[in-house]
Amino acid sequence: MAGRPLSPIPASTPPELRALVQRLRDAKEASGKTFAALAKDSKVSESVVRRALAGKGVPSLETVKAITLACGRKEDDMARAWYAAKAEEVLPGARELGPMLVTSRAEFVESMVFMRIEGGYPPLHRLEELAGSDQDGRTRLPHSTLHLVLQGQIPPTEELFTAFMDALFMPAAKRRNWLDAHRRLFADAPARRAWGQPPPVVRDEPSALTSCEAAERALPRLEQDERIKRKTGQLKEPDDYELLGLGYLNSPAPHFQWPDEEELAAWEAEAAAQPAQEHVDLREKLRAMIDRTEPA
Repeated sequence: MAGRPLSPIPASTPPELRALVQRLRDAKEASGKTFAALAKDSKVSESVVRRALAGKGVPSLETVKAITLACGRKEDDMARAWYAAKAEEVLPGARELGPMLVTSRAEFVESMVFMRIEGGYPPLHRLEELAGSDQDGRTRLPHSTLHLVLQGQIPPTEELFTAFMDALFMPAAKRRNWLDAHRRLFADAPARRAWGQPPPVVRDEPSALTSCEAAERALPRLEQDERIKRKTGQLKEPDDYELLGLGYLNSPAPHFQWPDEEELAAWEAEAAAQPAQEHVDLREKLRAMIDRTEPA
């Protein structure tokens, strides 16, 4: 069985990726192999083969080469198609420049990304392993530092860039031109500290921050407004209830008016005229209730 057929390439697929996937599909159809046979001959799983031919993402260069060889095609032509698709994915709209045409640090960093793509776009950890260690046992190409460099956050030192080219096995002829371009653009880049050397001490401390002049002019006005509000009764110190969040207990109800002396006298007379309530002994009452509920 040939298995389930592939769906059409999505319309949202970028042009270079669409061209790569279509060439892979044409190679499969020309070989007459099923997905299972193609996976067996290319020594990758069938699911990886299907994902590579689906057109939803750029597969790895190793996968593309394995499928191409299993289909009996030349891997160099397919590798160039992969390179264009990967560059389109990682650096959309960017143009690859040679060392003599690079005029800015941003273009140089983009060129480093193109170098990585040309080398198969290996992971940063793999580049760190390929670069090895120096004579002091220190990693020549830390992946965390390389990540910051490729993001444009820190400049690449000459030592790090040399290790980067070593990890990508760049030919010696290209190395000299790119080193000249690096020295031209990053001549003032700080050198990496030697092993065990502490960071430099900055003796010229920055000047202390001063407050805003507008705020200094506004503070006296605010203090004067507060003194006026305290004198006129518009502002008062918070009491214990307000500090505890219970200010409503000490504040009168809306539209509340305290009664005058005549109303207070009338309330007291009305309370005195009411008959006194009969005193009830709760213990006797409870004992009587218990006696009634107990069985005879």
